[in-house]
Amino acid sequence: EEVAAASAPAAEDAPGRARVSRRLADGRHLEGLDGLVIATSTASHPGLVREAVAAGVPLLVEKPLALELEEQDALVAELEASPVPIMMAYHRRYDPAYRDLRERVRTGEMGRIRLVHAVSHDHHHVTADYIGPSGGIWRDLVIHDLDTVPWLLGEEVEAVYATGTAIDEPAYAEHGDLDTATAILSFRSGAQAVISAARNIAAGHDVRTEVYGSDGAYATGLDGLTPVVSTEPGTQPPAQTHEEFTDRFARAFRAEADHFVSMLRGEAESLTPPAQCAGALRLALAAEESVRTGAPVRG
Repeated sequence: EEVAAASAPAAEDAPGRARVSRRLADGRHLEGLDGLVIATSTASHPGLVREAVAAGVPLLVEKPLALELEEQDALVAELEASPVPIMMAYHRRYDPAYRDLRERVRTGEMGRIRLVHAVSHDHHHVTADYIGPSGGIWRDLVIHDLDTVPWLLGEEVEAVYATGTAIDEPAYAEHGDLDTATAILSFRSGAQAVISAARNIAAGHDVRTEVYGSDGAYATGLDGLTPVVSTEPGTQPPAQTHEEFTDRFARAFRAEADHFVSMLRGEAESLTPPAQCAGALRLALAAEESVRTGAPVRG
């Protein structure tokens, strides 16, 4: 039973990273596949998605669907007219802790939601050759929070105000990118969300989301591995922290993969269809515009 295949341009490097039993050169090799995971660079997603959908192959697609809004929206419209099931790889929606947090928000357990604080801090810099094709910090990293926070609250964002800097590596500024960024999201209900994102946080990989309501507060990612040292007397620093997103979200990735298999078997529907996840790219581009103009941008 085949469980892995790779497609150019990364196929030559793939054997060193995973056991790849086959390399796919073009769409003709999609025949007979039960499902396909597209985890290539974002710019290649639209073409690969169209090839797979034309072949009738169900998909799990790395986020975002495209780098530009017009291209994404055109593709989403095509996919809406297709019967081929597709999961977007916004893995936090499959994470048990995030799903529990969402349920507590939706049931009203926390009362009226006032504030969300989301942290996405990478432990290491990305490589210089990764920055350009990735779309930058908003479309590559913060886009997870821009998907998760509205999903948690069940509300659309009214406005985005964002700021950021390139502090460490010159490569970020050379590509017009940032290594440190903050966004404030405003919701119609009056709730606010503050998102902080950064590359190369030496303390460790840190992703958490805190939700504060009139009747309580809950969070994900606050555990013994949270890479923050308290200065309060009698407290101890964490003995170990997360090294990368792969171990921080190992449980989420397993749940996502299990759900994909269930979808292929006809036992489950996608929790992340492209149309429902399209708003994250819109917000990422709004954040980029806000950084450029110094003003809030309508969501």
